[in-house]
Amino acid sequence: MKRLILPLFSFIALPSAIQANIDPKVAEICMKAADFQGCVKSMSFPKKQDSFNKSEFDDALALFKEGSSLRAIKSINSYLKKNPNSKEGFILSATINAYDLGKYDEAIRDIDNAIDIDKDYAYAHALKAEIFYFDLDGSLSKTLEYLGKGMNLSPEDPFINFIAGDIQYDNGFVILGGDTNDLSKKPKNKKELSLQSFEDAKKSFEKTLANIEIFKNPSAEITFPLGVTYTTNALLGDTKFELFLLYRDKKDRLMEKKYQNEAIEHYTKAISIAPSQEEAEKIELDRDFDLITPADLYRARGNVYSWMNNKYKKACSDWKVSKKLGDEDARANFRDWKC
Repeated sequence: MKRLILPLFSFIALPSAIQANIDPKVAEICMKAADFQGCVKSMSFPKKQDSFNKSEFDDALALFKEGSSLRAIKSINSYLKKNPNSKEGFILSATINAYDLGKYDEAIRDIDNAIDIDKDYAYAHALKAEIFYFDLDGSLSKTLEYLGKGMNLSPEDPFINFIAGDIQYDNGFVILGGDTNDLSKKPKNKKELSLQSFEDAKKSFEKTLANIEIFKNPSAEITFPLGVTYTTNALLGDTKFELFLLYRDKKDRLMEKKYQNEAIEHYTKAISIAPSQEEAEKIELDRDFDLITPADLYRARGNVYSWMNNKYKKACSDWKVSKKLGDEDARANFRDWKC
């Protein structure tokens, strides 16, 4: 019976979606959500708002991108005075407060205002989870409660999945006490929990890459100064390297080799679309951001190569590039391996 029920609901829902002039791709994706209408709403970021004050919203976006945070918050506050029911306005205000001004409690209040306007605003729930977890040192259980609301509403949203992946990736380390060093000395049950958390992160980041061209969310996109695709590939490289180490510890050679090769693929992809080291470092200095730079990528890929047979030269080559870009860890590796 279960096999018959699900297709039946699909046939019921799709015609109504078509009648409502919903993009067929959006309708197909939202069929997986617990709340179909909520998912559709969350994917329908307005291309243009009719208000003549829209320019202040656009100005705030542009000002945030260039690092003019005080002017950006002034612009969005002015916009919100004239458009007090703009959920997107409150989320942009939350983004500026959290990412540039370090006003995390105010950011949470902005997010709660957005949710009061639209309780089905999936991205707002996810952003609340991110700030609560990373910036307010909130508990994992409460974080997952907030995140779960967003995921249930829009399970394919790339920005929500990126936040999920980021939290799951971090939690993989937390479970093991902060790192994956000396795995042979860590409790088996902790290693299994950590492995599952990294596997969950992998799935979330892969959904981000799969759907980034479908979902548009300007307030989320501006939080990726080097680009969503670049950053996600870099983090997938990191995630799969940790999975390689954990499966190696389990002596699962098939999965070990799989994730080793895939880590290299993601680092290589990120390197192919990377900005210059100078550009990345300028943004870091100007915005006080901690970004994944080309130097980080070459060092990380070199580290993966160092675990592979007959890849000594490739490891040394990557570390050489990284150290020339100023990475001290790569310099140490290059020296210690006598490259």
